[in-house]
Amino acid sequence: MHLHTLELEGDELSASATQSVLRHFHDAGFVAISGLYTPQQIERLDRAFQKALEQHIQTHGGLEQLNKKTFGKNHIGFFPPLVAPFANVEFVAHPLLIPLLEKLLGPDFICCFYHTNTAYPGSELQPVHRDHPPIFGSALPIPHPPTHIVLNVPLCDFNEENGSTEVWPGTHLIVDSSEEEAAQLESRAAAMPSVRMNVPLGSAVLRDLRTWHRGMPNRSPHPRPMLAIVYQRACTHAEPMAIPKATWESWPERVRQIFRRNRIE
Repeated sequence: MHLHTLELEGDELSASATQSVLRHFHDAGFVAISGLYTPQQIERLDRAFQKALEQHIQTHGGLEQLNKKTFGKNHIGFFPPLVAPFANVEFVAHPLLIPLLEKLLGPDFICCFYHTNTAYPGSELQPVHRDHPPIFGSALPIPHPPTHIVLNVPLCDFNEENGSTEVWPGTHLIVDSSEEEAAQLESRAAAMPSVRMNVPLGSAVLRDLRTWHRGMPNRSPHPRPMLAIVYQRACTHAEPMAIPKATWESWPERVRQIFRRNRIE
């Protein structure tokens, strides 16, 4: 979906546009909205991102050492500092996304996880996986409402050459009847249709963490970076992050409410 095609009422999506976005999310387990961020916003973020990523790689002994701990070769993740521009309101609590998250997770949802994923050139295929299983396992034989949603913000155009994520629509609704089935996603996914998360710079993607997906090989000469910010229902467990006091004081009250479970340092 492109923001320009969605009806706005003031600074929010209209009721019909909201219903359309939510219907797609509930059906597929994810939804992409292009045109949400300006090129200038992404450019500022990308400059800071590249510096933080380079520092992360250097302090951990280079890519070779990092690959001993990564989930798939040349798939690098790190926790960026929660300072500007990473902590800017448009990224941590975009005013068009907050009403959607409130309807999906409840008005008191929280955020305690801010990470990144970068597929470096030469990255290899990740195993098919979920980022979070159904919270009741197989004890509840029907799918429950969303409990954890990740916001992915690409910092470049995502395409099949640079390793756009592969996703299996509708798999957030699958409840595994046994641990054996949950461990056989690779063979099960091979028999099911998938799509690639091909989206332009400036997009935002919301994905239910139960949805099957995997990182793909980056065959381009450039890294493919993105943010990964997880929002969740207030009733679920969360490990707190450290938020600088200056950042906390710069945020409006609604953003503080979302990040209230974290440590202010």
